[in-house]
Amino acid sequence: MPRHGSGIRVWSLRQLHPRLVTALIALLFVVLGGDLMLRAATPAVRWHLNPATDRLRIWLRPGGSPLAGYVMHETTWTALDETEPATAAMTLALKPGEVFSAQVAVRGPDSAKSRILVWTPVPPELTAQEETPSALVLHASEPLMAVRGLPAGSWRPGQPSVVTLERKVAAASYRIEAVAPGGGTSVWHVTVPALPEVPVVWFGSPKDGQVYLTIDDGWFPSAYVLRIMRRQHVPVTAFLIAKAAAENPDYWRDFVAAGGLIEDHTVTHRDLTQLSLSDAEAEWQGPVADYPAWFGVPAPSLGRPPYGRVSAEVRAAAAVAGLQELVMWSAEWLPGQGIETWNGGPLQPGDIILLHWVPGVGHELARLLKTLGKAGLHPAPLSASDI
Repeated sequence: MPRHGSGIRVWSLRQLHPRLVTALIALLFVVLGGDLMLRAATPAVRWHLNPATDRLRIWLRPGGSPLAGYVMHETTWTALDETEPATAAMTLALKPGEVFSAQVAVRGPDSAKSRILVWTPVPPELTAQEETPSALVLHASEPLMAVRGLPAGSWRPGQPSVVTLERKVAAASYRIEAVAPGGGTSVWHVTVPALPEVPVVWFGSPKDGQVYLTIDDGWFPSAYVLRIMRRQHVPVTAFLIAKAAAENPDYWRDFVAAGGLIEDHTVTHRDLTQLSLSDAEAEWQGPVADYPAWFGVPAPSLGRPPYGRVSAEVRAAAAVAGLQELVMWSAEWLPGQGIETWNGGPLQPGDIILLHWVPGVGHELARLLKTLGKAGLHPAPLSASDI
């Protein structure tokens, strides 16, 4: 008999004779209402399906009366028509979309049978991937309840079957967990391609001694430039700032009628390398969207980055906006000074020459044309096919 420091003797039911245990239980039945206690002590069949793994767990949960432990000890159970009784929880691996049915037999002081009927959820499928200039769009086979492993904003409950992954300058890979309303879960491994980048060019085609006259900005339109273009049939390309172009739309329509070409120099002439990708795209996109309506010309296909500053993000933003190439320059005409080339040498066929719409630009253009004539060079229209 165990002995404790308090001197109090402690007995356990295990130390009693089995017949005495049976007698005590019988006495409890009589005193406390044995039938009700037995029913309350009967174990209950429980099950749980994990929809993410399609694993079904079946077990017995003890009852809730003082006899629960005794009844649980005296109870066995079988499932799936097995002859050997189960001794612990049973875990089964089911297939997606499977209909599972099984009878669980409980044998003990109060025997019972239960039937389990389970439909495992069907996981959502990735049915299509659509690549756009700015994003990779994923389409699911059904509306999704949740999507995990994505950048913020890639999935919205308002479009529950669509996932939109923005393209970045570098390619990116994602492990996506897509959860259907029924709980079915699929894992999609997706690689989002890098944004396209338009090429940067400094020279045009040198064929037949061609050079290319480009005039930037547009704050000071020149009637003299129009007269030169009309009289001498000189092709000029204007890389216009949208805010400047909007101030004199009639002039630029006359410029186009005189043989001029209008291309993209952004909306506000900000340093694009200091902007986010989306803000740089908006700067390029403004002229692409507006110039056809303003001046009756095709949408610009060429862009010139303000201050000549360019980066991978700037090139990617131009591609998303729909431009084909970014055009720099190999020579610049400085007012009152003359030509300055990239290598300090004379003008060469294929040179792209930069001027600006500043006061006196017409007179500077007249001087430049004389310089070109002496060098045996002649202006040509600038287009994506020429560079």
